[in-house]
Amino acid sequence: MTNASRPTRFAGESWRTASAMHARVVGAVIMRDLQTRFGAGYFGFLLGLVMPLGHLAIAIGVNFLIGRKPPLGTDIAIFLMTGVLPFVIWLYAHRQIMMALLQNKPLLYFPGVDAFDIFCGRICIEIVNATLIVSVVIITINYTRNGIEISNLSQFMYGLIFSIFFGIGTGVIFGALANFNIIALMFGNILGPLMWVISGIFFLPDEMPDIIRDYIFFNPLTHIIDYLRVAYYSEYSSSFLSIPYLLSTLAALIVLGITIVCVVRRHV
Repeated sequence: MTNASRPTRFAGESWRTASAMHARVVGAVIMRDLQTRFGAGYFGFLLGLVMPLGHLAIAIGVNFLIGRKPPLGTDIAIFLMTGVLPFVIWLYAHRQIMMALLQNKPLLYFPGVDAFDIFCGRICIEIVNATLIVSVVIITINYTRNGIEISNLSQFMYGLIFSIFFGIGTGVIFGALANFNIIALMFGNILGPLMWVISGIFFLPDEMPDIIRDYIFFNPLTHIIDYLRVAYYSEYSSSFLSIPYLLSTLAALIVLGITIVCVVRRHV
């Protein structure tokens, strides 16, 4: 369907009416997305919550087999949790949001539905999903490790929020670019294993050689993980962490994603 043949959404309507219609469309997209992803039962939904524990278990198992001690603190599970949790939040949001437009493209043929609705619906789902994932992981770690003590809880939560914003930014960018060239999805999927290795899940950036630090400095997820560890461990301070760089990069990614979606709307 060409842009000219599609009805102009909200033309001549008040802002309140347009917003209400937009909210209804996003709500319908969310309901369809939930039913498509999780089906009528709860197995798919529960599996999505348990999978992050699999990432953490793999990381703990590998470190246990090689007999590696944590670079920070005394508990390897806690150290890895502060790295795996933000990674999983980013990865799940990035991957699902990236696929949103491709999986729901037929909805664009309905009057009043555009790319923004599809992305907004998927983003809402991933925010709720990330909240549940954090709850499951924290409760599990707290139960199995006889309690956890976060030095700065508010900063810790901000770090997790940064993770979801990073996933929203990269997911929207690669998902929107895939509308022009499907190869964008391939590059978006490559980011997952790459980030697993280079983001500081298993190491502290301050302990890396200068040449490696110079490269990983440009990775926002490395800063997010370091930010969480500063928040968790009262004895830890980082010379690597740059909050101004992190915040400006996240803002730039969100703005870039919105800009690309605006371009996509004219071609779908």
